[in-house]
Amino acid sequence: MKKLFKILTNKIAVTAFFFLLQIAFTVVLLLVLTSISAWVYAAFSLLSVFVCLFILGKEANPGYKLAWVIPLLLVPLFGGMMYISFGRTARLKRQARKRFEESEKKSREYYSDARERTKSNLPLLTDDARKLSELLFAQSGEPLYGATDVTYYPLGEKFVDALKADLEKAERYIFMEYFIIERGKCWNGILDILCAKAAAGVDVRLIYDDMGCLFTLPAGYAKKLNAMGVKTHVFNKIKPTFNIRMNNRTHRKITVIDGSVAYTGGANLADEYINEIDKFGHWKDTAIKLDGEAAQSFTIMFLHFWQFLEKENSPADEFLPQLSAKTCEGFVQPVSSDPAKNVQPIEKGLMTIIHNADKYVYLNTPYLVPDNEFVTALCLAAESGVDVRITMPHIPDKKIVFIMSRSFYPVLLKAGVKIYEYLPGFVHAKSAVCDDSIAFVGTCNLDYRSFYLHYECGAFMYGVPAIADVKKDYLDTLDKCKQITYEEASDVTALTKLARSVLRLFAPLM
Repeated sequence: MKKLFKILTNKIAVTAFFFLLQIAFTVVLLLVLTSISAWVYAAFSLLSVFVCLFILGKEANPGYKLAWVIPLLLVPLFGGMMYISFGRTARLKRQARKRFEESEKKSREYYSDARERTKSNLPLLTDDARKLSELLFAQSGEPLYGATDVTYYPLGEKFVDALKADLEKAERYIFMEYFIIERGKCWNGILDILCAKAAAGVDVRLIYDDMGCLFTLPAGYAKKLNAMGVKTHVFNKIKPTFNIRMNNRTHRKITVIDGSVAYTGGANLADEYINEIDKFGHWKDTAIKLDGEAAQSFTIMFLHFWQFLEKENSPADEFLPQLSAKTCEGFVQPVSSDPAKNVQPIEKGLMTIIHNADKYVYLNTPYLVPDNEFVTALCLAAESGVDVRITMPHIPDKKIVFIMSRSFYPVLLKAGVKIYEYLPGFVHAKSAVCDDSIAFVGTCNLDYRSFYLHYECGAFMYGVPAIADVKKDYLDTLDKCKQITYEEASDVTALTKLARSVLRLFAPLM
């Protein structure tokens, strides 16, 4: 009985119950109304037509618009209501959005010195790198930093070992923001350090995403962490309601230590990311450590969210050390995205790299569900003689998304893009390297959800020595991969082709 009560009161069960209850109520209501009069059905059909016209007139991705227009026309009874609930541009409520923008505006003020340095750093880049940097600056407002040492970690376990060592050195503050945290060897070891540091007077703050941790952390876990001295906020708490905002998750992975060291990359804080447990074979992930000026941007990214969640706009000066005068080879440009602004700085940055590539572009991604523009960029680069390679998992974590990803194989392979699948297991890395001169490591997958719905982050690197490490790791990983041929990708059953076609159509909604 106690076990049954625990299950029924679990936050996942409660959320699912009320969400399904709303769906059932809406369906019954619409069916009852429809049975009363054909005029009701006609009204909903007219609503769907108007919604279609509204969608077609929007400045949005054509694939996203098409994915909504077809179900609206096929099922007008539910289509219009579903779009009103889920399809509109994701925005916070007016008061919350105002607070979010005020927090962002305040945080941007702390970039003034870095922006001045950006002006003097830009002429030191190559022409292609300078154009990319100027685009990223215009899209996200993030400065270009020198004086930053970059360390690349080819596996999650190497990243976590380095992270723990730096957490032990923290003297003033530790800021952490992650999509997934799960209790186990990885998180428990980190938590022990955080608690010890908090007890010693270090300001320890943590943000985790409610959706990302829905199945990994119990209800009330944030209160427990707060009681332990780790100041904690839960981002965008799950509510059992029809709301597009529930789609907007913080998929970012950030750790900042004393404003001078920052970590980001694909790895979350759970045991599969360090290969302590085997969920989908060997887990291939990547991360980077920024030691120097560029850590400032990740400090400000975190404080922007923290001040919004805390409902405060306290000064952040105390958390930002003076920019360094040390000399390091190359430059680093952190970047973050905001789905409510309808700009995609990371996608545009990656597309710019692909367009400007001269010799090669190598990409890692767990999911390959890009929009038409990104597919076109990949195909044009390959057709122009650029060596374009994409590494994907061979053992998927989400089978439907994997089917969608493989549906893009034939068109890419036909254009000359080389696709590899990692035979030992799952590739969760999100990285790119181009022509030995530019690289990206971050949190963004090559799919609609990362490009348009999630808050993401990462760092573009120009001429830093770590770019050679990114390339070497990519090529070393290919030894454990199988290259997919066009014949193999195309030789599928009629049922698989049908499934791919349907899933491709609705890919922007997944």
